[in-house]
Amino acid sequence: MQAKTTTDRDTAGRFLPGNAHAAAGGRARADKLAPTRRREIAQAGFAALVDKHFAGDRDLAKRYIGDVGAWAGDPYKGTRWQHFAHPGPIADYRNRHKTP
Repeated sequence: MQAKTTTDRDTAGRFLPGNAHAAAGGRARADKLAPTRRREIAQAGFAALVDKHFAGDRDLAKRYIGDVGAWAGDPYKGTRWQHFAHPGPIADYRNRHKTP
């Protein structure tokens, strides 16, 4: 990883992942959009995810996102009491859950 500068940018001038400047800019942009427009953008993103990674299977995509959410929200993640395992890469998940 490249060294951080005082503006949290790399040597090419791009924001580095996880810096406060980029996050604040994204929130400011979202605040200026109407709720209906934000919903349209989210729906378009989900449709693209379904088409690109799940071959149009919306239910499988929803189940995958739910499984990732369960894993991410597991308060015991990383301990021996962990309840939910990460579902793995999308391609592997899709192959495991194929319906005939």
